[in-house]
Amino acid sequence: MGLVFWFSLILLYIPFVWIYKNRERHWRAFPLKRWWGTCIRKFIFCPIQINQKAKLPEGAFLIVANHSSYLDTVFMYEVIQRPFLFVGKGELLQWPLFNLFFRKQDIPIRRGQTKAALVAMDRVAKSLRNGMPVAMYPEGTIPDHAPSLLPFKNGAFKVAVENQVPIVPVTFKSNYKILLDPAKLFQVSSPQVVEVVIHEPIYPNTEKARDVLTLRNHVREIIELELNANGSR
Repeated sequence: MGLVFWFSLILLYIPFVWIYKNRERHWRAFPLKRWWGTCIRKFIFCPIQINQKAKLPEGAFLIVANHSSYLDTVFMYEVIQRPFLFVGKGELLQWPLFNLFFRKQDIPIRRGQTKAALVAMDRVAKSLRNGMPVAMYPEGTIPDHAPSLLPFKNGAFKVAVENQVPIVPVTFKSNYKILLDPAKLFQVSSPQVVEVVIHEPIYPNTEKARDVLTLRNHVREIIELELNANGSR
């Protein structure tokens, strides 16, 4: 499983480098990432099942998802078929090849470094103001006991409230069965249906989004209820 991830990235690395050499070409990274994710999914024999409960909002919004596999990120491009930026942990800057995305386009956030984290969140807010959706994992990492959730951090919800943008919760129901550690090149996984639910947007200034904590708890409840449904956990 990890071998498919890394081999496919090696093949596409030069096209990605070419795209990122010119800022005017950056938009081309999104369809290529979507194609990359689709290829990985098909090579590992994992069909996808997307349950989209409502239209995506117009303009900028925050995508907030649970995190249970390293393939969440590449699959998200097929789930949300619109250009968006990812917020990822700063350690991704140390990953060979994959760090290209966070050096050139996406937003790394260094945990434990307050000033750097504030700079990253400023980039998130600026992207939203410019009309670009942003995806975040509020758990901050993949739980050891995935798909059970870790506590959600406040960052995504604080940005949503301050910038008055809607949140679109996303539940990855089965990814924890697919790839937990890309460093394990020969990790074996039987074919799984990639089950994803795109929930209805939660708009600011509603009862469930009146403040950061209320919004955070509401989004976590939505994702957790979906994970508990139909024996996902």
